[in-house]
Amino acid sequence: MIWIIDFVAHLSDFAILLTGGISTGVIAVGIAWVTARVLKRLGYVNPRSTIADVVHGSLLAFIVFVLAHVLTDVRANQHRAADDALREASFVTRLDRQLRSIGGADADAARAALKRYVMKVSGDDWPALAAAEPELSPRASEALDDLIERTQRVAKLAVANAEDLHTLLREIEESRQKRLENATRTVPRVFWWVIWVFLLGAMVMNGRFEPTPATLGLIALHMVAIGMVVALIVTLDEPYRGQSAISPAPLEKAVGISIR
Repeated sequence: MIWIIDFVAHLSDFAILLTGGISTGVIAVGIAWVTARVLKRLGYVNPRSTIADVVHGSLLAFIVFVLAHVLTDVRANQHRAADDALREASFVTRLDRQLRSIGGADADAARAALKRYVMKVSGDDWPALAAAEPELSPRASEALDDLIERTQRVAKLAVANAEDLHTLLREIEESRQKRLENATRTVPRVFWWVIWVFLLGAMVMNGRFEPTPATLGLIALHMVAIGMVVALIVTLDEPYRGQSAISPAPLEKAVGISIR
């Protein structure tokens, strides 16, 4: 299941929704048609029993419950990642303002290091967080080390501002770690397997109905809707990946650059 997500990750949100909905509908219709033929060949003349209705309804109810829970979770993680990016940008802005107010050669060098760090975050950290196995870029880590070293040099000279500078450096470093946490807080693989097992079970249960054009059309419509919800979860599951990814633009604006 995970390889399917990686395969469609580069597509636009609309393409993922369309592909997810249509493919789920087509698979559901095919499975229902095959199941109906098998049941008929096995001699089940009344497969639409009460117990079958209960099982079918339970499968669909479980799928809806899990999808609603997962969708709420991924949306919350997406919003959390966006808020953290804005908060990180505010720390960068405040550090740049502090260094500018202090002035001097060391402060200017620290401001240049801050700009280089943001460039590395935007150009290296973001793509690394968007990978199948999210991580933080070593280049951005080196740039952060350089920023810390130069800023601490300024703090030794500007004792009155030392505490604020150290606090902002700590907040920037913690914000970077939060980005990694948000990138790895995705839907567990076992959830995807459970969703698809129960979804396939519901598709098989659709074979209880006579495969007329009207019946198959309703089955397709129903499963297309479920497939689009699954695709929506895929588009939101990776906060730094795809068309709906969190943008590093707030960080870039904080130091007056634009590399995207």
